[in-house]
Amino acid sequence: MATRPSRWCGKCRKVHAGDCPNRVAWQKPVKAKSGRGGRPWRRKRERVFERDGFLCRECLRQGIVTVVTLHGTKAGICDHIVPKAEGGSDAESNLQTLCQPCSDLKTQLEAQKGRKQ
Repeated sequence: MATRPSRWCGKCRKVHAGDCPNRVAWQKPVKAKSGRGGRPWRRKRERVFERDGFLCRECLRQGIVTVVTLHGTKAGICDHIVPKAEGGSDAESNLQTLCQPCSDLKTQLEAQKGRKQ
């Protein structure tokens, strides 16, 4: 098996036959995941949407029926009732279905509340 040709490493300023052995020392650290995203979160999101009947909960409180979907232009948002920043969890009891306009408004109100504190 042929070895890789010697290459100049711009980080440690040396020539190496393969990858730089010091590479781990200067690589960026891997960020910890928030727990949202991936298949488990998608499944939980689908369960919340089905539980809420694919209807925006905030619109329903105002007497408006807004149907949302999982994907596409009318895609809904799986929103935390109590924000994670305020100690909320990813439990299904703390999640609700919102349409994009309601989610945007709720996010703005939470941001204003956070700036006042």
